[in-house]
Amino acid sequence: MNEQVLKNHFEDAPRMEPQDAVKLAYQSAFGCGHLLPAQAVCARMIENEINATAENEDEFPFTPIGNSLCRLNLASPPVRALGAEMIARMMQASDEAVRERSGNTERFEAALRTIESLAKNNEAPFSAQDFQSYLAAYRTQGCPVVSHTPAYREAYHPAYRVVLMDCAQLLQILLEEPRLVVIDGPCGSGKSTLAGLLAKLYQTSPIPMDDFFLPFDLRTPERFSQPGGNVHYERFAQEVLDRFEHGKSVCWNRFNCSDGTLIPHELPVSQATIIEGSYSHHPALREKLIQLNALLVYIHIEEGEQLRRIAKRSPELLHMFETRWIPLEKTYFEAYDIQGTADLVLESIPWDLPCSQKEE
Repeated sequence: MNEQVLKNHFEDAPRMEPQDAVKLAYQSAFGCGHLLPAQAVCARMIENEINATAENEDEFPFTPIGNSLCRLNLASPPVRALGAEMIARMMQASDEAVRERSGNTERFEAALRTIESLAKNNEAPFSAQDFQSYLAAYRTQGCPVVSHTPAYREAYHPAYRVVLMDCAQLLQILLEEPRLVVIDGPCGSGKSTLAGLLAKLYQTSPIPMDDFFLPFDLRTPERFSQPGGNVHYERFAQEVLDRFEHGKSVCWNRFNCSDGTLIPHELPVSQATIIEGSYSHHPALREKLIQLNALLVYIHIEEGEQLRRIAKRSPELLHMFETRWIPLEKTYFEAYDIQGTADLVLESIPWDLPCSQKEE
């Protein structure tokens, strides 16, 4: 939880008290797990709170709280339109992600130190003495979960649920209620992450374009000279799109990069089918995708952030990405104006930066 996120909250809620600041720090570190009952019960609680909360067209759908989490605001019309069951699924997926990451206690302690530092510099709505006094008593109680203070509730009427910022990123997609979502974009932009989360919310699994690498016998100079020719789009159309068109479960073969063999895989019919990967908007597929009323999503990422992520994720492959795979993608994106022809363009940004509320 960086300093700017805290300053934003202090500015937006000048009647915040030390207890409210501790609650913010706790949520940023530990998410929503302490409030998460069974999904059906969770959905009923959300429905009840939505019914008790006045709709506010001026309420932004989400408020970042740091550590890739946000408060999903139940007064916001787009959030209310999601429905209680989908919000409950968001909470479940977010809780799983938070529990899997390490260092949550350290994040909490770091946030408390930042709050104390801001209070000492008179940049908090309360004094450093008041915060230190509250924190001392709070620690003697074992650092429990706390509620908002009566003053905070009276002033701001908080009604929200803590979820991953990536859930907020998916808001525009979820509101479309698509049957087929196809996500394209540069490597490192977060396609797999968003597709995996979206598929979890729809209780299915994503279909990766990596399963359709070009077989060895088609890897000719002529084929590679075509923008996007390094993916087996013909097999993709036959095994995935044709079966989807006829309402059948999708049966496709995963390409084994080590020996070129094909491994059968099947995905049952579900509420939505999610396809992700570079070259998934290839013009050879576009007519069929349009016929299927697919939602074409492109994720944009700045080059510097892209390289930073790749270097962190796969440092041994960075040179290969820079010299081969990224140039191949750029040629494809530019040749067919993939970003310009998408139905929806999302921006991939680090959520803890001050610009985290950037609108698309």
